[in-house]
Amino acid sequence: MSVKKLRRNYILVVILAVFIVFIIALLYGKKPDMMQLDGPIAFNDGWSIETDESRNVVVFSREISEDMSGRAVGFYVYDSFVDAAVDGKAVYHFGEIHKLLKSPGSLWHLITIPADAQGQTLTISIQYVYNHKFTQDVDIILGSSGALILALLKNEIPDIVVNLAVLALGAILCAISLLQMKNKMNYGSSLYLGLLSVCFAFWCFDNLFLNQLLFPYGAAQYFLYYFSLFLLPLLFMCYLETITETLKFTWLFWLHIILGLVMSILQLTGISEFTETLSLFLGFSGVEMVIVIVRLLRDRGSHGNRRLEKAFVVMLICILINAVFYFFSPVKGVRTTVAKLGIIFYLLIVIYDSLGKIIIDLAEAKQSKILRKIAFTDSLTGVGNRYAFNYEISSIPLNRLSLFSLDINNLKYYNDTFGHACGDTLICQAVKILSQVFDNLFRTGGDEFIAVETARTAEELKMMKNKLESLMQEYNMKEPDVLVEIACGYSSCREGDISYEDILRRADGEMYQNKAALKKVSKIQSLR
Repeated sequence: MSVKKLRRNYILVVILAVFIVFIIALLYGKKPDMMQLDGPIAFNDGWSIETDESRNVVVFSREISEDMSGRAVGFYVYDSFVDAAVDGKAVYHFGEIHKLLKSPGSLWHLITIPADAQGQTLTISIQYVYNHKFTQDVDIILGSSGALILALLKNEIPDIVVNLAVLALGAILCAISLLQMKNKMNYGSSLYLGLLSVCFAFWCFDNLFLNQLLFPYGAAQYFLYYFSLFLLPLLFMCYLETITETLKFTWLFWLHIILGLVMSILQLTGISEFTETLSLFLGFSGVEMVIVIVRLLRDRGSHGNRRLEKAFVVMLICILINAVFYFFSPVKGVRTTVAKLGIIFYLLIVIYDSLGKIIIDLAEAKQSKILRKIAFTDSLTGVGNRYAFNYEISSIPLNRLSLFSLDINNLKYYNDTFGHACGDTLICQAVKILSQVFDNLFRTGGDEFIAVETARTAEELKMMKNKLESLMQEYNMKEPDVLVEIACGYSSCREGDISYEDILRRADGEMYQNKAALKKVSKIQSLR
């Protein structure tokens, strides 16, 4: 063990020892006084109630007693505007009427009473936006603000955890779809199911107090609820189309969108709001789901994945159970827990299946890439072979193409005189020189090479040939054991050319002329 590693380990031991001592001191030391929060209590007695049914208004009022000062009253109401005042001075306001929509809230209202307000009158005015929501039965609780918030969150913890699990799994599926998209795999089912899960989680958050903390404005909650409710059937149909071979819901998909547009027009024109037509929308969505499930059961063998089919049936059963509960009592929260547990089960199975497919597909792609490289690469030089050349040339427009025809001189002499190992050395040395000039080089025969260039001018092509000749001279001046002489000819596309072979034919002709000229001055002739 090195001194440096030894010192690092000692430092780590010291840090851990300090941490352990600190924890022990905290556990056995003097315990601090924790902040005590009195729990919320029912507070429905003693209120004076006035109603104005023509305006859908109910007003609660009472004198502020000593036990109310500095504390908060809380209550839950549906689709309402709420105002509170102490002796006529406003202390709380929620809800506005916008041009596009009203912004009532179906949520908890926590109204903090000033500490010096004892003996004054607290007035709470609740204006229900819709006639069918009007009621004076409001359950009011009293406690410190912190106690009320903690109590409300504590009651929602099981549902919050389940919702967050659905949201997290949906996000994972969306991430998986991006991975599949990057690797050019089929990503539609993962994407639609991920979006469906995220949308469902947002819809389920609507009536939870946590959602109120995240989206304190009624308009935001209003939009989130109805937009997610609108998207759910659409995403469900899209998902089913991607996991089955025969199911198509085109007409049902567009009919759902048309209904949404009609409801939006009614909303924007002030004729009728979403809340007022919710029963119609829910009824239509229910009919949609019946049609979808019937067609799914009729074509249940079209999926091809038995494990996912069984998991899907389990999820549908859970959803149908909660749909019955919701029909008789349209309140979310714990009433959707069974559906969400079924969805979580299905999402876990899908994620497991998707990750398995990705691993297999990536392995096959890697193997295919290796085999492709083997098939397209010359084993001696590492440059592309004839197959690679044909593949490369097929994707280049003819009018942008230029070709170099290259041939190594004296390969037969080196093979016959010194053996094929020496000939291989000559080829490899020639490729090293050629690679300094050409990026797309292909070995198409024993001593024959072709270089592919695109969008080159005549001057650039000439400079490339001159560079090749210069590199050969520089190499051969060092008097190596193997002299390298490469004949070179080039040509570009001309008017009347109908294939790359027309260009290559001219390049070959120029190369043979250069080959003959090199042989006349070759140093190899004097060695023979």
